[in-house]
Amino acid sequence: MLTHGLLRRKRLLTERQEALLEELRAVLQRLHQTLERFGSDVITADWQALKDTISHLDELFLLVIVGEFNSGKSSFINALLGESIQPEGVTPTTDRITLLRHGDERDEIVHEQYVMERTHPAEVLRQLTIVDTPGTNAVIRRHEELTKGFIPRSDLVLFTTSADRPFTESERAFLELIREWGKKIVIVLNKVDILETEAEVAQVVEFVAQNARELLGTAPDIFPVSARMAIRSRKAENESVHDELWHASNFDTVERYVVDTLDEETRIRLKLLSPLGVAERLTHTYLAAVEQRLGVLQDDFSTLDNIEQQLTVFRDDLTNDVQYHLTEIDSILRDLEDRGVRFFDDNLRVARIPQLMQGDKLRMAFEKEVVGDLEHQIDRRIQMLVDWSIDKNLRLWQNITDYIGKRRVPQHGESIIGQVGGAFDYNRAALIDSVGQVANRIVTTYDRERESQELVESVHSSLAATAIAEVGALGLGAVLVALLTTTALDITGVLFATVVAAGGFFILPAKRRQAKQQLREKVTEMREQIRSSVLRQFERETDESLTRIREAISPYTRFVRSKREQLATLQRDLSDLDVDLERLRAEVEG
Repeated sequence: MLTHGLLRRKRLLTERQEALLEELRAVLQRLHQTLERFGSDVITADWQALKDTISHLDELFLLVIVGEFNSGKSSFINALLGESIQPEGVTPTTDRITLLRHGDERDEIVHEQYVMERTHPAEVLRQLTIVDTPGTNAVIRRHEELTKGFIPRSDLVLFTTSADRPFTESERAFLELIREWGKKIVIVLNKVDILETEAEVAQVVEFVAQNARELLGTAPDIFPVSARMAIRSRKAENESVHDELWHASNFDTVERYVVDTLDEETRIRLKLLSPLGVAERLTHTYLAAVEQRLGVLQDDFSTLDNIEQQLTVFRDDLTNDVQYHLTEIDSILRDLEDRGVRFFDDNLRVARIPQLMQGDKLRMAFEKEVVGDLEHQIDRRIQMLVDWSIDKNLRLWQNITDYIGKRRVPQHGESIIGQVGGAFDYNRAALIDSVGQVANRIVTTYDRERESQELVESVHSSLAATAIAEVGALGLGAVLVALLTTTALDITGVLFATVVAAGGFFILPAKRRQAKQQLREKVTEMREQIRSSVLRQFERETDESLTRIREAISPYTRFVRSKREQLATLQRDLSDLDVDLERLRAEVEG
């Protein structure tokens, strides 16, 4: 019987215990502040567990009774308190969390829809609060959720299982949950009176012990009892009947555990270890989430690096191809220069003076033999360069669109993000999808002809700005033809004046050399201006194209960089918390 008076003893916390409690309180507050930075990714139940743990620090020792609805939880509590306080039955009778606290009189207070407080003058309740919970296998799902939600607040979990169906699957699953929160567990094997022999009791106890060791990794205390016989014993008026039933119930073992083992020192130690377990679970859970997300972001950084490499290759390829096409234009101009030299050698001779007097025919001959289809050759080569650039740009956008599209699919099969909260995953996926849509829209609306025409006009305008000519609506080839024709006009004009002048016959060779030199200079000037203008224009076009791509993916880039910085800070803070929690546990257990 609970009349030993041991539970009446009460002493203040020692200075060391008080210091540990305050340090633990500070660590829990740090954890709360750290988890706030996760925002909506923190699971509601985790928030509640942490808040309840912080608020429970200054409350009495909390003994939580859990088990299947028909395992005898209520009868065990009634036997422990020596009076029928909790309703018993073969169907679920507890539909809410019931807190049993000490009070001078019996009373009931409903705090919220699913939480009731009952007061009772039992001595055991002076030093601890007993919590009766709905069954872990309750048909009503809300009942089971209530029980799960209260586990983090417990300082000790007393798990009841029935001797007629010990360690069921639902009990196994619930014990795993309790283990995750780092709670100390004591197992009460109830209803052993249905077993016929001590050997059967020992067999069931061993079965429960073996399964508990495999599941929990430790061997919890197991008390085989008959709460029903203990209640009958307390009600018996005959002393011999009382003693016989009490001895048969084996209830004195669990009662001694509550009275003797759970003394003041043990309760304080368990009360400090309980919030430590909650803090450790939350710290480990969210630290793992941070590290997993950093792994995802590392893949994202690899994606961005790959895109940047593609942009570098694009620039290099475009530069090389521009050089190739400019070399081809150089070749066209060299051929033109060679034809011009031959033309002057053939026509600027004394024997050709009559023809030299006919300027129009000479110009026509110059255009036919020297200029030829220069206009077509130059424009075709420029158009080939423009078309290649446009196609290359389009392929680059397509490649980036495809590559970003692959990042929409989670790369990690086991994603702890889904367990912690999906805001990070959702925001990241939505952002990647948005960037992919922008890139895809650019690809699908890419007007190749318009882009080509604009680039050609840009090249022409660039050449005009270098003082080659006012291009207007003319093609580059037409501009060059006009320049060369002007050169021919200048040369024939000089020749005409030379022939008319006295002694002109003697300076024809010098004028021929002068004409060839002027042609070379003009072609060289055109070559340099074409090269510098085309290179400058395509470099500008390349820069603008790369800028558009970088701007299109910039939301993704900013997200990855900012999130990595945030997560790195969270990782450091959670790691520091983990170290402090490990140290506190060693001090509490030491």
